[in-house]
Amino acid sequence: MFNEAHISLVGYVAGDPRYARVGKNQIPKLMLRVGWTPRRRDSDTGEWIDGNKSFANVICWRQLAENGSTCLRRGDAVVVRGRLEVRTFTGRDGQRRTVVDVEASGLGPDLTHGVADFRRVWQPSGKTAEQLAAEAQAGGSDTPADDESLGDLADDEAASAGESPAGEDIFDESAIEALGTEPEGATAPF
Repeated sequence: MFNEAHISLVGYVAGDPRYARVGKNQIPKLMLRVGWTPRRRDSDTGEWIDGNKSFANVICWRQLAENGSTCLRRGDAVVVRGRLEVRTFTGRDGQRRTVVDVEASGLGPDLTHGVADFRRVWQPSGKTAEQLAAEAQAGGSDTPADDESLGDLADDEAASAGESPAGEDIFDESAIEALGTEPEGATAPF
């Protein structure tokens, strides 16, 4: 993590995202181009003026790639967070070119330009986000939208609050009291 540039950018998906599985392990990869155009107000005329159009290639891996391929389309407003890499190369025409790549660690809709319907992906073994979305549309979803899975969520919330799902206390009081006492012969390090 030394000598890396991390960036957050806001823009629009400039073309159709490209999803593929790569390598011998068939790792999901999503590539999309994100563009943005800064705007400023001309103080003399009061009109808005567009700045330079800029683009970055955004690369997503694994679950982020699968979820992004299900949700994102050309023209969608997005927020991207990731590791920045600027590279140069010589094009087929012999000209030197500069490319901006972002390996995304986070990607989502920009809610200043619309609304989103977030659904948590509860992925059973062997199913992709696309398969789950197709099942949800067909009405045979394995996502936790039924009452049984909502009960599981309530159990999780109860456990994080220090209770068992049945409402009983899950902490051993004597162990908690022991944590508050100093062991014999212990001295403070300062």
